[in-house]
Amino acid sequence: MYPFLRKRGIKFTPIKKITAGFIISSFSMVWAAVLQYYVYKTSGFYDDPTNTKYKSPINVWAVTGIYVMIAISEIFASVTTLEYAFTKAPKNMRSLVQSVQLFTTAFSAALAQAFTPLTNDPHLVWNYGSVAIIAFTTGIIFHFAYRKLDKEEEALNLLPTGHLGTAHQAEDVERRLSVATDRRASHVVDEKI
Repeated sequence: MYPFLRKRGIKFTPIKKITAGFIISSFSMVWAAVLQYYVYKTSGFYDDPTNTKYKSPINVWAVTGIYVMIAISEIFASVTTLEYAFTKAPKNMRSLVQSVQLFTTAFSAALAQAFTPLTNDPHLVWNYGSVAIIAFTTGIIFHFAYRKLDKEEEALNLLPTGHLGTAHQAEDVERRLSVATDRRASHVVDEKI
């Protein structure tokens, strides 16, 4: 998909991918809310909410789109944030930056637990609807907050190794890293021969 977009002159940068992930996830939650509303409506649940054995004629395959859209949104948002955290961090801070990114994922999961009281009938429509609004709003806010980073994409990819110490120590660290990289590359060539 990305090569197709690049051929058409569309640069789908990491910030745009993450924004797209939020928007697609919000659309999937809208789908889920509308579907759940029709499940309630066609099953007679709204007529008699005390009936716990309500059935809807809507086919179970109607939820497939929700899962597909969530999977696509995860690819755009989650995978891209992991990549972004790794590639934009200074070399010797990648583990720390990666752990902060994973902490935000954990925080998101904890926030999702706050919605568990809404996972009962008849609150499911509100549950899905509120998550759709939150995801859409967050995606828009995220895009406007970080869109300037798209212009700095290449510069951020070339961050030097972060360190504590003097400039001479930094040069020494960079030299040792490049020597180690060269050695690893030469070992790979030797093994192929």
